[in-house]
Amino acid sequence: MAYPYATIDDVFSRYAPIHTMVGTGNNDVTSIEVSSIFIADAQSFVDAHLAKRYVVPVEAEPLITQITTDLSIANMMFDKLGELPNFIQPRYDRALSMLDKLSDGGLVLTSNSTTLTSSYDSFAWSTTQSFHAIFSPVLGELDQAADSDRIDADKDERASDT
Repeated sequence: MAYPYATIDDVFSRYAPIHTMVGTGNNDVTSIEVSSIFIADAQSFVDAHLAKRYVVPVEAEPLITQITTDLSIANMMFDKLGELPNFIQPRYDRALSMLDKLSDGGLVLTSNSTTLTSSYDSFAWSTTQSFHAIFSPVLGELDQAADSDRIDADKDERASDT
């Protein structure tokens, strides 16, 4: 499993003024809230966007950490202040833009995250789906023989072409 995409330390290092909101001041935010609510919500949001193109959860990498952290900060600020401050809005917009690009293929994750190769209406169909491969590393040695049903089907298909 690839979680977490970001930690409370990532949030603090990307936006130091958050320190003043955590446990002090008028807009108190507890460390538990940062980790269990705001980061968790951002991770779920990231997964929801990436599920269009990747098997989620993906492997955490700097871009995913940046997006998750910026979303966490924006969610925290909105929750505590009731609006996004002007200096946070560009970070939030950039995070959404990168998520859109990742889910549409304009950006690609560089980790070993698995991309989905087909989806509902673009399912890759093959005439050999119901037959065993003749040679395959996943089949036992005794199963690596020509499938007689496949041979007969191929003969029948060729006979109908003539």
